[in-house]
Amino acid sequence: MSEQPAGRPRLVDAAYWLWLVAAGLLVLFGLLALTASGDALRASFVEAGAEPDVADSLVALLRGTGALGIAVGLGTGVLAGPVRAGHAGFRRAEVALSGVYVVIQLLSVAVGVGRPEMLLCALLMAVAAVLVYRPSTRDWFARA
Repeated sequence: MSEQPAGRPRLVDAAYWLWLVAAGLLVLFGLLALTASGDALRASFVEAGAEPDVADSLVALLRGTGALGIAVGLGTGVLAGPVRAGHAGFRRAEVALSGVYVVIQLLSVAVGVGRPEMLLCALLMAVAAVLVYRPSTRDWFARA
């Protein structure tokens, strides 16, 4: 394990690892959504009471959310490194990406199309976003 550079707050390191875990989970869940059997998903939706035409739309929606999860996960993972290095612009971008994803997840679960398990990723991202804007991290990002 590498040494922490002098002055970098532990909260920045904690946020970095939270974002990396969330990114990994997003990519994993996205790949699962994209590679799941369409016939099995369709049958599952029909068994749950959906009409066959609606089940097809739900399968497409699930695949779309999987692709979105992969994109957000990759973006989160890429932005986390520069944030840890102290780049304020990347911090703003990472927090904006996290905030948009949290809102999308909350809305999708609220209307019934999102999976509650995905709220774990949103929670990790929200906590990380709060950590990098704590007062103790202000000097770390202002120095650059």
